[in-house]
Amino acid sequence: MDRPERKFLRRLIGLVYPENIYCMRCGDTIDASRLHGLCDVCVRSIPWAWENPFRSCMDEFAFDDVWPVVRYGAHVRGMIHGLKLHGQTYIAENLGKLLAERVLMETAVCDMMTAVPLHKDKLNRRGYNQAALLAEYAAAELGAVCRTDLLAKPHPTGSLRLADSRMRRCMLADAFTVPEENRPAVAGKHILLVDDVCTTGSTADACARALKAAGAARVTLLCFAVSAGYRKEEDS
Repeated sequence: MDRPERKFLRRLIGLVYPENIYCMRCGDTIDASRLHGLCDVCVRSIPWAWENPFRSCMDEFAFDDVWPVVRYGAHVRGMIHGLKLHGQTYIAENLGKLLAERVLMETAVCDMMTAVPLHKDKLNRRGYNQAALLAEYAAAELGAVCRTDLLAKPHPTGSLRLADSRMRRCMLADAFTVPEENRPAVAGKHILLVDDVCTTGSTADACARALKAAGAARVTLLCFAVSAGYRKEEDS
């Protein structure tokens, strides 16, 4: 199925199963006016996380800061999988609003938002880039400039799911680039890099290295869920 057909199918699904009448985490019925698509129980049970999980080892990374929203684990895995693997793209709007609120907690001013890119083969299979959707929705809430085309991933990489931090860094070395025509837009700017999940920081690091090689002055990772640096009691 090509991308226009995928988009039509997602719109059709949205008409049959309207968004924000069910909690995007537990599936219970909620008031359609709830801004973030979450019921009160889930709002209280989700492990919110505001601190940079890499604060003790930032000298190992090319990005300059991390702004997370939640800790990754059983409490949020279903939402991430729904967005990333099951075509539930309406979730991106809810998560994008949460990302925007996270940005408003900071005093730092960013010049532009972008997203971790997918290789074209994976993009064609999935039909969308979940990180790009998050960036676009968050930018719309903030009234910020969003350029999801700043970064490119010219070559595919193998699955990172079972790779440790060192192996991930090797697999992602030079995986991302800033196309020549985008370099003037990057030079001297503070770039807010958006992703759905950060585990070891290797993907964000590779993207930040590409952005800084193109002249970016500062790169901050804005991600919905982080797992590094936190104990996973909810997974036990």
